[in-house]
Amino acid sequence: MRDAARAALSAACRALLAIAALPAGASADVSAAGPQQALQPLRPVAGQPLAPALRLEALDGPGFDLAQSHGVTVVHFFATWCAPCRTELPALARFAARTPQVSVVLVDVAEVPVRVRRFFADQPAPGPVLMDLDRAAARAFGVSLLPASFVIAEGRIALAAEGEAAWDSPDTDMAIAGLQGAGAPPRDLSSPAENHNKSQEEQ
Repeated sequence: MRDAARAALSAACRALLAIAALPAGASADVSAAGPQQALQPLRPVAGQPLAPALRLEALDGPGFDLAQSHGVTVVHFFATWCAPCRTELPALARFAARTPQVSVVLVDVAEVPVRVRRFFADQPAPGPVLMDLDRAAARAFGVSLLPASFVIAEGRIALAAEGEAAWDSPDTDMAIAGLQGAGAPPRDLSSPAENHNKSQEEQ
């Protein structure tokens, strides 16, 4: 188990080094980079630091400025050549569909627009796609591997995950719903009998 985790981490590092060595706009095919990584939970970020400035042109449509966003925003760094990024997108799309009160923006790292546009021709993006052509945004957020996700609540980084995040997990929904401005918490899914017992205990 430990060897498998170490191999997955090494594969991810090799993938990141591959893209870091390429000139802006180039791409690398690392779809067979190594063993599939386990889904990562969104973890609280100590101190909830202020999010770096994020002002980027969009692939299609108006540009985006994180400073103009309010409430909760998911900033998701990805690349079309990254296999975990590709497998994660459907789950991220499901999350975006069931939580319309949360903004989701995708940041493509160092790829040419035509490649990214071709990638999304067959599947809709779960949010605006921003172009980090020179990797400046990725560096500002301290992205060390792809995919990487940051949950921004009122301008501060509240939660983060490196690697393929568990967007279908109820824990993810609860963590984000608990942030200021994320909306109502999840419904109580316990049985009517359990709810009755809770009421009796509270009395």
